[in-house]
Amino acid sequence: MPLPLRAVALSAALVGVLGCYDPKLVTAPDDILLLQATPSAIPADGFSRAEIVARVSPSTSPGVRVQLTTSGGALSPTDPRAPDSNGEVSALLTSTATPQSVLVTAEVRDGLTVVASRTVTVRFDAASPNSVLRLVLSAPQIEADGASSIQVRAEVNPGLPNRAVTFKTTDGSFVRDADTKEVANLQTGSDGVARAQLYAPRTIGTALVTATASGFSAGSTVAFVLAPPDGITLSATPLEVSRALETNKITLLARLSRTVGRVTINSRVDFSIVNDVSGLSFGRFQDIRRSTDNELATAEFVPGASAPLGLATITARAPDGNVISQVRVNIIP
Repeated sequence: MPLPLRAVALSAALVGVLGCYDPKLVTAPDDILLLQATPSAIPADGFSRAEIVARVSPSTSPGVRVQLTTSGGALSPTDPRAPDSNGEVSALLTSTATPQSVLVTAEVRDGLTVVASRTVTVRFDAASPNSVLRLVLSAPQIEADGASSIQVRAEVNPGLPNRAVTFKTTDGSFVRDADTKEVANLQTGSDGVARAQLYAPRTIGTALVTATASGFSAGSTVAFVLAPPDGITLSATPLEVSRALETNKITLLARLSRTVGRVTINSRVDFSIVNDVSGLSFGRFQDIRRSTDNELATAEFVPGASAPLGLATITARAPDGNVISQVRVNIIP
């Protein structure tokens, strides 16, 4: 079968440069210049590589140089080189972190003259995030006490050229008693892991925690749950009140506390009262306010005109019912 005109011209051009072999043996352009990529598709992770091999025939011809270039990624080496004893010139193509298809070109040169060229396509396919960067939280939730914390760990593929990690969070802080929502450029250790400590805020909610390295990101969610009090101290002012007027009232102050950190802001405290003799409840609680930043919850108690006379016990109780505090008041005519 006769050669296509382009193949004939290419063969003749290369024969003129390379000389010393029978052009009748050339049956296809691949016999002049063959270009291969192995593999032809690699992950777009910034470190995976494909081997590029250009094979020139005949391999022993003097004076020929092969130049390899690419439209994307990083090729090394890139300088024009003479084929080896097998007629080959090779290089490594490193992917980018962006999925795309790139063209790698091989040019056979005699001095400044390009006498043959070929291209091959290499795909950079979307990389699996877990193959590049993983984010691991030591626990899925933290008590919102401003002091409790979890470890945030980024496991980085050792192939990444830059393994510095930046952590971010939408709530909480990477520094205790501060509002530090980002720590940048933490270097991984010899184990390929970067670590940070995430401290809880004092309000319940959730946060998205992210780790970024070399343009790749991984994220996870942490919940900030109620940090209940370990103790309550209840006080009443005054301790004696007349039932004669509907406007007479007792102001209640519940001071909350924890052994670790501080009680979650806006924690609820339940108030109740019973007459010490009958055990019956009476009156009403009003203007009940949840705990503040200072761990104080307040309420007002109005005995009412029909309140039983005598001593009564007011109880302040945390929602779980396990922590209480009591104070005795006297209802007089």
